[in-house]
Amino acid sequence: MNERGLVRLRAALGWLAAGLCLSAAVALADSFVSSVRTGPNTFSVPAGGTESLSGPLPVEAKDAQDMAVSIDRPGVSLNITTQTQGFWMGNRMWQGTLTAAPNAAPGMTTVVLRGPGGDAASPPQPFFIHLFADEAALKAASQSHFVRLTGQSPMAVAGYCLAAACLVGCGVYLASRRLEAIWASQGKAVVYMTKKTPDGLLISFALGSEQGLATGCAVDVHDESGLPVAKASVVRCSAADAAALVVGQDKVTLGNIVSLAAAPAKAADAPHA
Repeated sequence: MNERGLVRLRAALGWLAAGLCLSAAVALADSFVSSVRTGPNTFSVPAGGTESLSGPLPVEAKDAQDMAVSIDRPGVSLNITTQTQGFWMGNRMWQGTLTAAPNAAPGMTTVVLRGPGGDAASPPQPFFIHLFADEAALKAASQSHFVRLTGQSPMAVAGYCLAAACLVGCGVYLASRRLEAIWASQGKAVVYMTKKTPDGLLISFALGSEQGLATGCAVDVHDESGLPVAKASVVRCSAADAAALVVGQDKVTLGNIVSLAAAPAKAADAPHA
């Protein structure tokens, strides 16, 4: 691919990566808003579906099996399966699996867990379960726009978008490396740093004595489309890097292209008398 095609490709990939990152941010916001609207300890389960529940194990309970479960709707059951240590505080936690029967009637049900001794010993742990006729009804009633429109969890969408953005970002990097190689062979480089000084704007770029530069040499600055932006004079030069001073104006920005200044054309020979 030629230089112009690589420039267009890099720009398109950059916009695509930005769009994917924006989509991931919107999905994360949608997940947060939907969780706030849903409320704590509230879950949606289709008929025939399951949901994992967990909570703190009261100090008076010897193990998870000491927890008492009450459910106000038939067709819903909770099987407390195990006891674990909490991830953050290390406190004891019970874990269980809530199951909705295939013929469970849609509606709201409350699952309450109590430790030994009832409410007097430890506060009850309520869970609010929305039962739906099937998966389609559950998604249609979701508080998440992504679930309703795409059927996907907003967190999953955010993960997919971020992964795709990383892949597209790799494409931008590879296109940039190829462009830099082409520009280096043509005696051109990208402005990668600008700094304002009392003498004017100082720009840095990856051209040096290997490309024929030296302190005092003039260089041209233009944008990616080739339009001239400024001229600069080299004030520091190494084998593969240089800095030049743009005097009298500060229109140069990161991403502009620096090239060796064209030698002035030789004056035509005067006609013989």
